[in-house]
This record gives sequence, structure tokens and C-alpha cells, in this order.
Amino acid sequence: MLSSPSLAPGPVSRANPLSLPRQASPGSSPRNGALTFDRTVPRSLVHRASVAEVFLTDGRRGDGNRVRVAAQWPRHHALYQPDAEGGSDPLLLVETVRQAAIYTAHRFYEVPLTHIFIFRDLDFHIVDPGALVVGGEPLELVLDGSFVPEAHPSGNRIGARFEAWVETGGRRCARVSVRLLAVGAELYEVLRNRRAPAAGGRGAAAGVPGAQLRMLDAAEAGRHRQENVLLSVDRTAAPGRYLMRVDRDHPGYFEHSCDHVPGMALVEAFRQAGCHLVGTGRESAEGESGHRAAPWSLAFSEVRFDAFGELREPTVIEVVGGVAALPSTGRHGLRRVQLAAVQGDRTIARSTALYRPRVSVEPSGEGSSWNSSTSAPSAK
Repeated sequence: MLSSPSLAPGPVSRANPLSLPRQASPGSSPRNGALTFDRTVPRSLVHRASVAEVFLTDGRRGDGNRVRVAAQWPRHHALYQPDAEGGSDPLLLVETVRQAAIYTAHRFYEVPLTHIFIFRDLDFHIVDPGALVVGGEPLELVLDGSFVPEAHPSGNRIGARFEAWVETGGRRCARVSVRLLAVGAELYEVLRNRRAPAAGGRGAAAGVPGAQLRMLDAAEAGRHRQENVLLSVDRTAAPGRYLMRVDRDHPGYFEHSCDHVPGMALVEAFRQAGCHLVGTGRESAEGESGHRAAPWSLAFSEVRFDAFGELREPTVIEVVGGVAALPSTGRHGLRRVQLAAVQGDRTIARSTALYRPRVSVEPSGEGSSWNSSTSAPSAK
């Protein structure tokens, strides 16, 4: 099961928004065998209903809280598809670290398979996009990092931070991190219902009578397939406000049954809103105003989950503070987008993201448009 609320909201902005991500000490690799990519791990260990949706292939625990997890990405996926320049979908990183955190908790920390995982926050920072270009074979990746439990875990709950460097072909390409809470079924019911709004609350009336809704085109939302678009815009409203479509029959966003708006669907909605704002709004690749698609790619994302999203409540994605152009220390400028997911008078999630112009990159790394020397918000 994928649950993604936060029970302890944290600030979405950083004191130093242009600092480099915290560097992990390389240390030594676990000494208990090489990782393999021959077959996927059991789907129960990553809480997936479909074997085809399992990306992990192996894992090893090292000294202390050190872990290494192997994954293989498909060259093509119904949701996670390469961009026009061949770059892997950044949200593959999110799904991979989600699976890696759950897998590590079950396999190495004896968290029962019946526990439910609540993700409080997540972030990723792509430092070498050239390493993630789709080639003639599926990409094989290794997450090299740590799983650090909270000070006082109990049999009915365990909180932890999983963070890692992502490597492929011996190259570090991204930094990922998630904070989670794993709880038993009884405690989950308590937490799930503690903040649920009363039926008929303000959110139920958020349909906005008289709204003239238009679904975004796939290109506007940064998608290849129209059925994967989540957002509509109201022609009568100010720019920067979107209504999220929650289709419980969608095989990707609702890969298995869920009693709330899935966290991965919220992350995708944030990505689509950012693509639309940066690519077709006030900030185009050449700094012009207009409504044409511009080749921008998600380079950094930080999401905080504040509350469970109710399936019966309309979910609005709205921009906070517009689109900001950041000072560039590399060859290409960046655009920062801050968004909130709102149901009635409740904020259920918040996002800060950086987009960079897409350029042709080669798997060898030559021509890579963004590397670890480029300024970006701190990953932690």
C-alpha cells in the first residue's frame, strides 16, 4: 500500500535555497556479496500488486545502517516514459526510492509485511542527467545509502529516514531521500481518521459552480499519453490553479486499492502543474510569454505531505508565489516552482521543484547539461 501523508509537517523552503546537496560519505561497500539484476524481488516486499511494477532486483545490508539496493528500469513504461531527448522519467527515481525504503524495512529491519507505510516527505536531486539517458538496454542502478530508524521504534510503529546516492555504470547520477512511518493496522486506523474532515465540509463545495474546465493537453502537462493527464484548468479563473482528476480505475495512479489520494498521484500532479507553468506560461525557454510547449525537465523536487487526501473531496493544485528564475552558475538557468495541494481549507501536500532546460545529452556524459557543481537546493 502506498500512503503518503505527513503527521508532522515541515517547512518546504530552505534557509539557503542555492546550496549543494549534502554529500554522503562514500565509506566502504557492504561485504556480503555482489548485487544481482537477474530477477525482481517479491512484490510483497515493495507493496506492489503487479509484478511488472517491481523495479528492485536485490539488496545487501552493510555495517550499521548502511544498505545497497539494486534496481532495473524499463526502457518504456505506461507512466514513466523517456523525454524527447531520451532522458529517463525523473519520477522513476521517486517510485524506486519508495520501493527501496519499504524493501529495506521489511528485509533488514523485521518490519511485518502487514504494516502500512506512511510517507512524510521525499526529495530527489538529479546531478548527472547524462547518466540516465535511455539506451539499448534497461538501466541498472544501485542505491547506496542508509536506513536510519527513529530513536524509539516499537512493535506497532517504526519511523525512519532512507537516503541514498543513485549510481549507474559506476557514475553517481542522483541523490534521493524519504522519511517514512510504518504502523500496524490498528494504529493506522487511528492516524487515518484523526484528521479526516467531516462529511459535507468545505471541501465538498469546492467544485466552483460555473467553472469552465479544460483538461490539459498531454504536451502541456509534460506527458506522452492523454490518459495520464491529471489536471484541468478553469478558463474563468486566474492562471496557476488546477483541479486534479482522481480516477480510481487508472491502472497506474491506483496500482492497487487505496483509501485516500495516493502520494505518487500527488507527486505526479505537482510535476504536471510545474511543466505547464514553466513550459507554457509566463516563463518559456527563451524568456518569452506564450502558450507553447518548452523543453523543460524536472531536476529537483521536494514534497512534504501534510495530511491524507480524501477521495471524495476535490483536490486543487495551486501555485505559491509564481515561477522564479534562479541565478545560474552553469550553462543553463533554472526555474523554481512552489505548489500546494489543497482540499477545501486544508493543505494536504506542498512541493518545491526546479526545472532546467532539456538539452541533448549522451550516455557517455559528454554534453551533460547539469552536474553536481551546479547550484541547487539542499537535498537535506
